[in-house]
Amino acid sequence: MKAATVRNYLSVHTWTGILAGMLLFIAFYAGALSMFSPEITHWARAEPERSGASQDADALAAAFFQAHPEVERATLVLASESNAAPYMRWGRRGQTPQRVELDGQGQLRPLPAPAAEAGQFVDHMHRKGGLPMPRDTAEPVIGIVSMLYALALISGVVVLLPSLVKDLFVVRFGRNVKRLWLDLHNLLGIASLPFHVVMALSAAVFCLHDWIYDAQGRWVYPQGLRAIEAQAQLPRMPVPLDPTAWRTPTLLAADAAGIVPGFAATALDYRGLGTPKASVFLAGTEDVHFKRRPREGFVVLDPASGTQLQDGMTPGQGSAKARTLVSFFSLHFGSYGGEPVRVLYAVLGVMGAMLFYTGNVLWIESRSKRLRAPAGSQPSGVEQPRHVRCIAALNLGVCLGCVAGLPAALVAARWLSATAPDPDRVLQGTYYAVFAACIGYAFARGAQRAAAGLLAAAALATALIPLTSLAMPLLAQAWPWAQALDKPYARGLLFVDGLSAAGAALLAWMSWKAHGRRPRGPLQQPSKSPVSSSASAQHE
Repeated sequence: MKAATVRNYLSVHTWTGILAGMLLFIAFYAGALSMFSPEITHWARAEPERSGASQDADALAAAFFQAHPEVERATLVLASESNAAPYMRWGRRGQTPQRVELDGQGQLRPLPAPAAEAGQFVDHMHRKGGLPMPRDTAEPVIGIVSMLYALALISGVVVLLPSLVKDLFVVRFGRNVKRLWLDLHNLLGIASLPFHVVMALSAAVFCLHDWIYDAQGRWVYPQGLRAIEAQAQLPRMPVPLDPTAWRTPTLLAADAAGIVPGFAATALDYRGLGTPKASVFLAGTEDVHFKRRPREGFVVLDPASGTQLQDGMTPGQGSAKARTLVSFFSLHFGSYGGEPVRVLYAVLGVMGAMLFYTGNVLWIESRSKRLRAPAGSQPSGVEQPRHVRCIAALNLGVCLGCVAGLPAALVAARWLSATAPDPDRVLQGTYYAVFAACIGYAFARGAQRAAAGLLAAAALATALIPLTSLAMPLLAQAWPWAQALDKPYARGLLFVDGLSAAGAALLAWMSWKAHGRRPRGPLQQPSKSPVSSSASAQHE
């Protein structure tokens, strides 16, 4: 390959990476945590024990439909590991949903509004790349960034091709810091390249889907997308308006399991209530096939007969076009293969975040200047232009601000959700306060000197998650207010605490290494040899 060609691709790779790297770090790190979004919500939510609630979902649905005939859409959430008893939920979009359950005497009783969805907060940070703006505004930005990300992947592979065989699995530890960062960057990128290709393409589709649909509606489907969707609907008879004539939730769940073997219903979403076209979307888990949601697929049934109405979102079914669309969702969400795949995606997400961080460090290292000393004298220290120092501090502050801010927000939500008037503000306020403080500290101290402290802060914030879980049972015995925060150790919660403990240990080790290598004295003081931090933008 011609040297000029490699230089051109390297230029493309460098600038697309710099433009997209920090946003993608937040998106990938938050995305790794969002693989356990339901467990995070359950971990952070403080709710009183629901004593005396009925486990009869069929009786709950019958009582609800009789008491609320005016409702157009309602969801029956079945009992699960994180939900002690079934309940009905309904309400208009954008408003706090109403919830009721059935008591031991067969009467409906209201449930308080749920506390903030901590898992949803983490997922929104992932989808927005941490941008402090509405999701509808931030997602197109992330879609464009994902396209730059795909371009960076292609150009990076081309740049690596000439030395692929020789340098693929080589990580050289030594005085040449830039070479070390380059080896780590190449290893992370090539080892997880298929994962990154899937993430780049699927994220672009998700974030730009409105633009894609508008373009399709204008130039591909002149009759409109609604007409195309209507063709996928199977023939059906009018549904009786009275829900008492419908099949019970238990029978509908059995119907869905008959259509998709192994399908375990988790919720029934009744739509079009009061109309002849009423339907029920059964959400459920099934680990063999690709699914539309991060954990669940859908089986759409006629509530009166239990027959299938359409198969476009059913796991393992549907047309080639429908399966292709579902594959984009499932490959991005990791909604197949169960817990092993979720853990793998979480690890790959953290590796992806490190890929972008190491790429930014390479950019900083490449622009470091050595002060040339006269022949025979001692070499000088490293001098960076102002814009490089600013990007180094911003890179460190943004990345470690995200690593520290997310666990700090979750811990604050768990401690304060029982008493805070607006738990969502606790999540948002804590995250952005910690995030801004980390950026400010990085600029005030400089990237070299701030690395050890910020890594220690991130380690402490992450360690607070398992420490909180250990402290809650002790507090619940002494203070009644803490009883709502005390939760039994379910299997999903062990993932939250276990992975957090491992992450805190790794961050603490990195902080210790960075503290031992940080520069002493003034930044421009001559030194005999260059030093580097394993987690900050240190200089060659």
